Amino acid sequence: MKLPFIFAFLICFTSAFGQGIRGLITDENNEPMPYASIYIKQKGTGTSSNIDGRYELRLPPGKYEITYQFVGFTTQQKTVTIDNTIKVVDIKLQPQTESLQEVAVTGSAEDPAYSIMRKAIAKAPYHLLQNDGYTAVVYMKGTGGLDKIPGMFQKTMEKDGVDTSRVFTSESVSEVSFERPNTFKEKVISVRTSGEDLDGANPNSFVNASFYQPKVAESISPFSPKAFSYYRFRYLGNFVDRGYKIHKIEVKPRSGGEQVFEGLLYVRDEFWNIHSLELNTKVQFLDLKLVQFFAPVQDEIWMPVTQQFDYKATIFGFSGKYKYLASVINYKVKKNDELDETVILVDEKIEEAPEEIEAIKKGNVDKGLEEVFAEDKGVSRKQFRKLMKEYEKEEKKESGTEDIISDYEYKIDSLAAQRDSAYWANIRSVPLTQKEIDSYRKDDSIYVAEKQDSTNPYNPRRFDFGDFLMGGRSQITDSVIITTPGIIPRLRFNTVEGFNLDLEATLNLYENKKYHWSITPTVRYGFSSTELYAKLNTGLTYGTIEQRTSWNLEGGHFINQFYDNSINPFINTVYTLFVERNYMKLYDQDYVKLSWDRNFKYKWRANASVQWASRNSLSNTTDFGFFRYDKYQYTSNDPVNVENAPVTFENSKALTSTINVAWKPWLKFRKYNGMLRPVEESSPEFRLAYNAGWDRILGSTVNFQQLELGVKTSFDLGVRATFDIDAQVGTFFNNDGMLLTDFKHFNGGLTEIAPLSVTGNYRLLDYYNYSTHQQYVSALSYIRFRKFLFTQLPLVRLSGVKENLFVNYLKTTNSPHYTEIGYGIDNVFRIFRIEFVQSFDGIDPLTFGIRVGVGSLIQVGRR
Repeated sequence: MKLPFIFAFLICFTSAFGQGIRGLITDENNEPMPYASIYIKQKGTGTSSNIDGRYELRLPPGKYEITYQFVGFTTQQKTVTIDNTIKVVDIKLQPQTESLQEVAVTGSAEDPAYSIMRKAIAKAPYHLLQNDGYTAVVYMKGTGGLDKIPGMFQKTMEKDGVDTSRVFTSESVSEVSFERPNTFKEKVISVRTSGEDLDGANPNSFVNASFYQPKVAESISPFSPKAFSYYRFRYLGNFVDRGYKIHKIEVKPRSGGEQVFEGLLYVRDEFWNIHSLELNTKVQFLDLKLVQFFAPVQDEIWMPVTQQFDYKATIFGFSGKYKYLASVINYKVKKNDELDETVILVDEKIEEAPEEIEAIKKGNVDKGLEEVFAEDKGVSRKQFRKLMKEYEKEEKKESGTEDIISDYEYKIDSLAAQRDSAYWANIRSVPLTQKEIDSYRKDDSIYVAEKQDSTNPYNPRRFDFGDFLMGGRSQITDSVIITTPGIIPRLRFNTVEGFNLDLEATLNLYENKKYHWSITPTVRYGFSSTELYAKLNTGLTYGTIEQRTSWNLEGGHFINQFYDNSINPFINTVYTLFVERNYMKLYDQDYVKLSWDRNFKYKWRANASVQWASRNSLSNTTDFGFFRYDKYQYTSNDPVNVENAPVTFENSKALTSTINVAWKPWLKFRKYNGMLRPVEESSPEFRLAYNAGWDRILGSTVNFQQLELGVKTSFDLGVRATFDIDAQVGTFFNNDGMLLTDFKHFNGGLTEIAPLSVTGNYRLLDYYNYSTHQQYVSALSYIRFRKFLFTQLPLVRLSGVKENLFVNYLKTTNSPHYTEIGYGIDNVFRIFRIEFVQSFDGIDPLTFGIRVGVGSLIQVGRR
């Protein structure tokens, strides 16, 4: 940031360092009121009192109308004249007097909260569209720390130099701007932090969102069109604030737990906008209470001016409390003149329905707007919601942003972390407590000592001994990087090679982040087979990430699984050495392969490859194992297959090719700093694959053509569950001279480890038994319930545990109707997933198994 702009920015708030307003906010019993909201209309500025109930604002001389708010207390307004000194204004707030007049609920009559919420939900899109844009400055303050540490960890942390009594404190000032339809920019102009914050406590996801949107930080908003399926509402009364009637409404989730809110809403009568709210929700292992206060920043445009976030964390015996305050300063709003706040909204469910507006029925947006905002013209909430939807759709179409959910730009000023204490004293809108002051002092002394001692220039990172053992990277220059997976992770065991070791390194060359060239030599040695393998891979990638193209050339003499995705080499090593179960089946080949991959703005992806190979079958060379069991013994390296595929071969030559196309027609995006980020679950993926073997070319003896269609998608089953499916159907037109390596394989699973992806593979299927070179149908499906059996109990549901069902089905020409039915308990201890699975041959039971894996919520994210 340039210095003249800094001075201009500060002048906006104060012309002298010692003038403004400060005071103490108390209740009727003279008790301090922490985090009360203060709003100054003339400056478009909001702030909060601190934990001691004290507030302070720097203001230039002038006359100001100041509003004081606290949930459950009567709003108080003061007109204050500021001169060249600090003016002390103490405030005593009184409890809110609420009325239940004309809203009594008797018998089976509908609670009046539902009519209010129907109107508020119908008008929610309007409140998102009523601004063409705005600019503001956001002051964010965070504070907190651990209040409980298990004894066994306390001493260890103290020995490591961790000050467990240290208070976390952070402050930041950001310039923000919004432009319709969905462009949001944030520039951090100053930031200061002391201590460690709490992972997962991210108030920005709420600050930058709006409760008028269907979802807020992936949780269902009470103003969502689907809100009545998720929430119950109860009318608690009304009161008058600044001349407006404000309705108080209780929000209760129909099913408690994550992704829903519980608490209080305050809605302004006739305008149906948010006056304030106080809601609770759960975010992973965190309990969050958030409070928002809205104020009229221009005419009847109400926007949030102060926000409070209380996080409570409890996990594995640790607990902590963290609070964040966000104050919005200097709102400047550009009103959307096409929309008028005087619309008369009618709830046709309980009121006399107004005459339908033909223009809205016909999709004529301009004429519809004209009639809706005509004086004394009523419109049904359903028609109004339809009009706003069409208006937004037309606007996005005109701007070319139909597929862009949000466009977010985030920058940090180069001087953001270098502001001095005088700057912060002048800009800070929430006074520091003594603990926070002490924490900053300690950090400042450490910073000075480190600065005086930091004389070593930056050096590019070089490999050390640990990198060679466990893997790492060495940055030679800005554009040259060498990486290696390490020796220990690549030391493995199988019954064909015995212990085997891969030695591999990759040289990466980058140019302007648009070109990437890599070369990877790999050498592998089997200590029992005494066989040495080697291959070389080189690749070129170029283009922007959304239009990226890759070419890859690979060749050599190397060992492979019959199906590369059958079992992870590390997992096979553990099972083979410890429980004598050798699932990996191997062959080797001399080969050369050329492949191409292209991304077409994420909606389309295509890849193709051609390979020539001379393949040879292999045999076990060792029966070594750490333990011996009567129950298990090593199996042959020849896979068992119901179609009797050839598994013994020598110098079998094959020229094969593949073409794959994937399409996501309705994919949506989030744009971050100019880069598109696809929202993967926003569209199903359709796949087309063509694989072929070409005989009599370069000695090839295989002749086949395979065509496959697939689909992968995830969608909600109402509000009760989410359904995931990955299905494919295919056939072979020819199958002459095919080896098992060329067959269609299915992702099997014989280990007790569940897949990371819930539709990633079968749980009890042999890796090769049902592999086919004929027709097949495969479907992996998974249903994630909001509540099912045990999660009907609130305590179980609130613990974060989820219940799931899955059904997997496979049919080939020569195999039965293989089916797996499973029940899963997800998010156990917030981490694990336990599955109970039964497989069937038609209706005949086959095998029962238990699988344990990482929680699916961690893998797929929250919807």
